[in-house]
Amino acid sequence: MMLIIKNQLDNWHKRTWTKLDTQKVSIFVFTLSLISILSYSPLLAAERKDILFVNPGYEDKGFWKSVSQTMEAASDALGFNLEIVSANRGWPVMLSKGIAAIDRSKPDYLIIVNEQQQASKLLQYAIDHKIPTLMLLNSLTQEQEEHFGKPREKSPYWLGSIVPDNETAGYQMLTSLFEHHNQISPPITGEREKIIPLLTLAGDINTPASIDRLNGLDRGLKEHPSFKELRRITVNWSGEEAYLRTQQLLLTKSVNAIWAANDAIAIGAIRALREIGMEPGQDACVVGLNWSTEAIDLVERGEMTLTHGGHFLAGAWSIVMLYDYDQGHDFSKISTHIKFPMTAINRENVKAYKKVFGKQDWTKINFKSFTLHDNPERTEYPFTLDYLLNTVPH
Repeated sequence: MMLIIKNQLDNWHKRTWTKLDTQKVSIFVFTLSLISILSYSPLLAAERKDILFVNPGYEDKGFWKSVSQTMEAASDALGFNLEIVSANRGWPVMLSKGIAAIDRSKPDYLIIVNEQQQASKLLQYAIDHKIPTLMLLNSLTQEQEEHFGKPREKSPYWLGSIVPDNETAGYQMLTSLFEHHNQISPPITGEREKIIPLLTLAGDINTPASIDRLNGLDRGLKEHPSFKELRRITVNWSGEEAYLRTQQLLLTKSVNAIWAANDAIAIGAIRALREIGMEPGQDACVVGLNWSTEAIDLVERGEMTLTHGGHFLAGAWSIVMLYDYDQGHDFSKISTHIKFPMTAINRENVKAYKKVFGKQDWTKINFKSFTLHDNPERTEYPFTLDYLLNTVPH
């Protein structure tokens, strides 16, 4: 490489810099070499802080892959080294892999998820090893927080959490089903309000995010008594299980609305609808959550009412928060429990979203524009879809 540079400079010398002697060229090449060596020196590389993320889901597919990808983009942009270990939805594996990675890597920061309420042992292990820890998407339950205390209360290493507003999302999903159903089957003036047979497909009954979404659903059901909930089935976040349970129900029941806890579940239910000749979006309204690529396409075609979400970006937002903490602009000045809104992608905004993020290129995001450190006047984080779309070049 240095030989190529020197040859180019020699040619340059012959054409224009006739007074530049070989000694000066040699000094210049030596300087370039020194800069190159220093740029890649282990000493400088070591200045980047290490973050460990214990991913409860799958490394190569689904929602948790998206979380990891946004986290990787933010880490690269904000100067962190990121290691991710994935549990592939095995809760004992999440604990054992997390502990092994902590022992091996000794990270500067740890990010964990209280999936199935199984993260408390990891948090305790991190506290014992004095590793500042952030909870992502699912924080401690109220009972668990009674033991650990609030963030920074009993231990400075329990930093806080970032969670989406799942309760509002669950409520808005139910409300959209009501509105869409009335569009495709408008009530006739003077008639009694139509009964809408509803199938609820929940993720699980233990994870805080799932509980909050169901609480939002229940709030919506109280406001819209025309819904008749036929079944509330837990399908363990599985599209295949959602397909089988929906298929079984459709043998004996008529369904006009399906509330699905995530997109994979919604897509499994749609498969069952199609098999009996029902047209999703017309014969039955379906909502999901995750902003998955397939669900966004279904929304664009009118086969799903909406896909709620944006919460996979919490992976990136957690890195923003640790960046601020590391730079001395502690996010606790806002709150130790950061809650951000999720947004529905529907027929009105789906094209705008796909135009900017259709290829899911999260490196386009200017992550520093979200930070407190680089925007000291900021009093809250702008973790919203509108701000995101307005700050990314179209």
